[in-house]
Amino acid sequence: MAHLLDTLDDEVPITYGQFMLRGVSGLQGVDTRVHLAELDRQVYLYASAEHSRVRVEVWDGPPPPWEGHGKLVADARCVAETGVVAVTPYMSAASGRSVLIGPAFFEYGLHLYAHNSERLLRFWPIRDVFDPALHLRPDGVDDDAKPVEIVEARSSLGDWVSTRVLGSSEPPAPPAPPAVEEDWPLDHEHEVRLAQLLGDLRPRLMTRPPTWLLDTDEGNRSRYLNELRSSVAAARRLNPDGLPTFQLSFGELVERPHPGLSYRLWQWRPIAPPADPATLAGTEARDREAAAVEGTAREATAGEAPGREATGREHAATVGTEISGTGRPDSATFETGHTTTEHTETVPDGIDRAWAERNGTATTATTTRGITTSQITAAEIATPQSEPAATRPPETLTAEREVRALDVLRRRRLVTGIVTVLREENGVVEVRDAVPAEVARVLAAEKAWALD
Repeated sequence: MAHLLDTLDDEVPITYGQFMLRGVSGLQGVDTRVHLAELDRQVYLYASAEHSRVRVEVWDGPPPPWEGHGKLVADARCVAETGVVAVTPYMSAASGRSVLIGPAFFEYGLHLYAHNSERLLRFWPIRDVFDPALHLRPDGVDDDAKPVEIVEARSSLGDWVSTRVLGSSEPPAPPAPPAVEEDWPLDHEHEVRLAQLLGDLRPRLMTRPPTWLLDTDEGNRSRYLNELRSSVAAARRLNPDGLPTFQLSFGELVERPHPGLSYRLWQWRPIAPPADPATLAGTEARDREAAAVEGTAREATAGEAPGREATGREHAATVGTEISGTGRPDSATFETGHTTTEHTETVPDGIDRAWAERNGTATTATTTRGITTSQITAAEIATPQSEPAATRPPETLTAEREVRALDVLRRRRLVTGIVTVLREENGVVEVRDAVPAEVARVLAAEKAWALD
């Protein structure tokens, strides 16, 4: 049984009897151009009125027949260019509303129902049609250029998180961005007006809301809010598991990053120094004190044996001795929730091994996809252990992660990995680590367009 995943309702001005369907191309199965047609990779909808009320429905399979007013006027297929679609006027400004229909470069079924000037469009995914030669070409490559190798990366529908049926509960909003000192801080009245205008969108902003929202006309204001709400909804469906996200500047990834698409990111990241022994000694003392207090509280409330407090102190002292004796934990592991995971970095062989060995980080040599590498333990890359685990930022840029260079004097490393774009806001791009189906597409494109 098919499930309804998402909907979009919009009202579109009609010019010369037509308006546009953005985000899909390769239209097939349309016998006549009375209601639907494609010209130069742009899909057009036709209606005889000044405005058209349009509803877009997103399904995870072929939907049941429509039982409302109107009749089925087109049973077509198309290909999603990014996975995000919108209906827009032919000449005037759009409303800013859009909806994610599923993964990009999938073939979709499309049912179009018409009743007077009203239109109902129903999309559902059929199959993966991704082709690196068409859909993920390198920058600056001529249109007639051919890939060096034919590579396929086909996936099934279940490999994509955007096709899941989401629960009714809304996930908690991410923390608001840290407050920074503004050159022109807003007064209290402006802050209150912006908060009232944004409503439930305010805690989901990645950047400071533009002040022109308070002074512009209603059309511009509604368009901004519609774009923001649509992007937040799409980002939620692209990250239903709440994977850690991080933010990039607009040009840091590609020139025009599209939500739902995956790219390889190159980024310099700092190397955290080993923890200061004096700081660790202070942490050790606080841990012993906390253990003693906890043991006393358990005795008073549960009547446990008097020896439990001493045992807690001895255990804390033992752990503290292990840490303070070396300046870092004996094992290079991080604790995430209830699971302890081994964490290592790879560095191209020959890149400053002497520096790594002096710091006790270079160990064994391994080979990753034909590249000889040396392993660096987590003591060199981790946040100092004096920082509580709960406050450490989650590790990101882990999908197909490689460390390609070390900048010793600036204490940083050049890291590359594959990420998926969730949304963009005022020049800031939110991404998460790519999942296997997304990684496979990028690797297939890199193999198909490999340099000699």
